[in-house]
Amino acid sequence: MPYIGRSPQVGNYSKLDDISAFFNSSDNQFTLQVAAQNYTASLATQLLISIDGVLQEPEVAYTVSGSTITFTSPPAGGASFFGVALGDTLNIGTVSDNTVSTAKLQDNTVSTAKLQDNAVTTAKLQDNAVTTLKIADANITGAKLDIASVATSNGVFTHNNNAFTKSQKGEIDNLGVRNGAAGNTVTLTLTDSNHFSFTANANITMANPTLSGVVGQGGSIIVTANGSYTTSWGSYWRFKTGTAPTMSTVAGKQDRIDYQVISSNTIHVTASIDMLGTS
Repeated sequence: MPYIGRSPQVGNYSKLDDISAFFNSSDNQFTLQVAAQNYTASLATQLLISIDGVLQEPEVAYTVSGSTITFTSPPAGGASFFGVALGDTLNIGTVSDNTVSTAKLQDNTVSTAKLQDNAVTTAKLQDNAVTTLKIADANITGAKLDIASVATSNGVFTHNNNAFTKSQKGEIDNLGVRNGAAGNTVTLTLTDSNHFSFTANANITMANPTLSGVVGQGGSIIVTANGSYTTSWGSYWRFKTGTAPTMSTVAGKQDRIDYQVISSNTIHVTASIDMLGTS
């Protein structure tokens, strides 16, 4: 009879060739064929098998592997046979909108290898269905993100003016105690951090850092004195009036150097000496 709406999509149902001529009460393995061509079954439950008019139970009375059927007990010689192959698994077609929820997705099963570019649209995602638990680490790459679709209020992009509504904190890269063992020369890696600190336990040389790619960067350097030691500066470090300050020489005193990278060989510097006062 006709269907209301979309008719179901089903596999091909086929009658298996008669194999009863090979029954001899001894052999239990036989080749399945349809129209003299080998037939491969994926599962035993894909077949209806009758021996002498008795329907056989899949996975108990018989199993299948490819086109070979194996009976638990050899069929008796002269027994009758018929078999029907139920065809391929039913194709359920396209998943309906809003039917896939987070409960149906195993954690960390969605990877970039399983996503075709531009294949997932908003119409195929149920509201609030995708959570961080369902996305494996590092599986969302730039190729999978349409930048225009991300709200600028929740992201920082170099082509936008960004208004921060929360406090922003800068990590202080602690370079430890600098002395003869650790090296008297301090060469900052400005791509690691904006802010640095170290303790001077020897005469220190502040070498010129590499400024490629960091022009415009600003930050600070906290220097804690551990005795009467001097500090000399590379040519890139530019102080007001062209004279570097005399750093604290009393153990425990702290000086703060604020800097701004102006060009590939120029760093403007302001020094605040003895930030801890005379205590």
